[in-house]
Amino acid sequence: MTLARSAIDWRHVAGLGVALVIAGQFSGWNYGLASAGWANMIVATLLMASLSFGLAQCLAELSAARPHAGGLYIYCEDAFGPFAGYLVGCAVVVALTIGTGAAAEFISAYATHVFGFGGWPLKIGIFVIILLLHLRGVGEAMRLMVGAGLLALAAILLFGVTMLPHFDPANLTLPGQRLHVDPRGVFSCIPFAIWLFIAVEQTAAAAEEVAEPARNMPRGIIAAVLTLLVTAMVVLVLGVGGGGIQHIGGADDPLYAAMASPEVGGTAGWATAFVGLGGIVGLLGTLFSLIYSTSRQIFALARDGRLPAILGRTNKRGAPDLALLLVVAVGVGMSAISPDKVLLIVVLSLSLSYVVLLASFIRLRLVRPDLPRPFRAAGGIGTALVCMILSGALFAACFQVDATVLAALGLLFAVIVLSYLRLPVRRAQPSSLLPEERSVDAS
Repeated sequence: MTLARSAIDWRHVAGLGVALVIAGQFSGWNYGLASAGWANMIVATLLMASLSFGLAQCLAELSAARPHAGGLYIYCEDAFGPFAGYLVGCAVVVALTIGTGAAAEFISAYATHVFGFGGWPLKIGIFVIILLLHLRGVGEAMRLMVGAGLLALAAILLFGVTMLPHFDPANLTLPGQRLHVDPRGVFSCIPFAIWLFIAVEQTAAAAEEVAEPARNMPRGIIAAVLTLLVTAMVVLVLGVGGGGIQHIGGADDPLYAAMASPEVGGTAGWATAFVGLGGIVGLLGTLFSLIYSTSRQIFALARDGRLPAILGRTNKRGAPDLALLLVVAVGVGMSAISPDKVLLIVVLSLSLSYVVLLASFIRLRLVRPDLPRPFRAAGGIGTALVCMILSGALFAACFQVDATVLAALGLLFAVIVLSYLRLPVRRAQPSSLLPEERSVDAS
């Protein structure tokens, strides 16, 4: 069982990375403004940008050395064994599958303002259409994801140009307040700041389907992170400074809310409509990309014996059809949950995977110095250690989430651990191993 390798280059990888994240720049990040204000949010954003760039460097090294659809999970398995890989793989699957529900809900919010309709018919219709497109194979899916990402980028740039004349430092604070930074405020903003960059690391799932992965994966991942840093500053500085923090902080469609705010004139002209449309397309691109990455993660876990083998099946076009169906079915259900709760669950799960991934990077540098590394992360182990500290802070900050949600997530991971202990599939040998590694492992 293999995925179809096609002529995907670094530009497609960068487009996938942008498409995976771009929804977080149209929605979600702004909840941090309501939590602790703009100044704390900007500091948290710079910290999370540093984490994302360092993580991208480490991931680029690993994906160039070990191209595999499992991405994060296979690198953790290489370093710490099958149980660590299984847990990280499941954490990523849980986070991204739940994230599809949040993306669908944000699409509904933007569509309601731009087109006047949304809700369940729209969400179900979108999931079905995306599923059908994915079943046609990676080439068509990748082109659509890159196209959606480019249109969303254009919308954010137009947003920035439109908001620039209206920028006023007074809009960065609520009336009567002043800018201030405090450690507790920064800490509370961290889970929302990472939403501007989160999931870019899932581009590693495309490694098996990329031509010349040793060359194209590092270039694509790093290009995606740098692009996202620029657009993050546009929405955070010009969006809040133009539209006003009081209008953006609690909105499900903050960019649209900023352009329709009294500070900008309160009218919905063509630019507002285009940004709203760009938000919908960007969110569609993210939903499209999340389904792509999650299905590949499930496929890799199943192919390597960590999940039931039937989930590793591919159709005649090389698409993992049953894995895609599973992701879509769960995503539809998750779209009924409040997005702010979903956001923290996603970040909590992925931040845990970041800690293990970075520890894996360090261990593989130490115990596998002979592993061919066509690309090497700048700063090496030092970069990974700094990113581990930031990932630990991110993980701790996510415990602001509702206790009931935390309990449900804990129960889910307990079931995942029990499944590993009880299912015989855990003893299957991962197909990711190189032939010489299989012989060593078996002896």
